[in-house]
Amino acid sequence: MIQFAIWTELANFGLGVNLQHYNPLIDAEIKKYFDVPDSWKLVAQMVFGNPIESPAPIEKLPIEQRVKIFA
Repeated sequence: MIQFAIWTELANFGLGVNLQHYNPLIDAEIKKYFDVPDSWKLVAQMVFGNPIESPAPIEKLPIEQRVKIFA
């Protein structure tokens, strides 16, 4: 929920926001590059800044083709 609250507040300031989830395969390289202690667990990175253009619409298949319900 804290990510949602921070994202919302940054958007209220007119900033563009994106949440990137880490893959454990890159943890060691990221920790070294940013000097992050080994005791920290990398989960995600929230990047933000001034948007230079609006995002393109996302084209999705109809919900009936994306979701299956088994009863």
